[in-house]
Amino acid sequence: MTWPRWINVVLGIWLLIAPAVLGYVDAYAVNNDRLLGILIAASAIVALWAPKARFVNVVLGMWLIIAPFVLGYFGGRAVVNDIVVGIAVAVFAFLPSRPVTRTTTNARPGNLS
Repeated sequence: MTWPRWINVVLGIWLLIAPAVLGYVDAYAVNNDRLLGILIAASAIVALWAPKARFVNVVLGMWLIIAPFVLGYFGGRAVVNDIVVGIAVAVFAFLPSRPVTRTTTNARPGNLS
């Protein structure tokens, strides 16, 4: 179950292009999202091989949530995007990556023993 890592990779890429797509006007918002996009995608990729590295994205997601208030950009789209993506990154980073296991039995159809 590595899909949470891949979703965070996609969210990181989204943060790289979001300033252009959503038309950010604040330089702090643009720089923050581009930097965080690289860091989130990179740490999600590292977490594919080192599962504990996923907790870096918990911290980065929390920073993304508070960044508009700390850095002082209150420009609608950038703020909403950062809060929503920050929550998503943190939540998906909390989900563990473990292989899906299947339980097999020796029972055959019609054999109830």
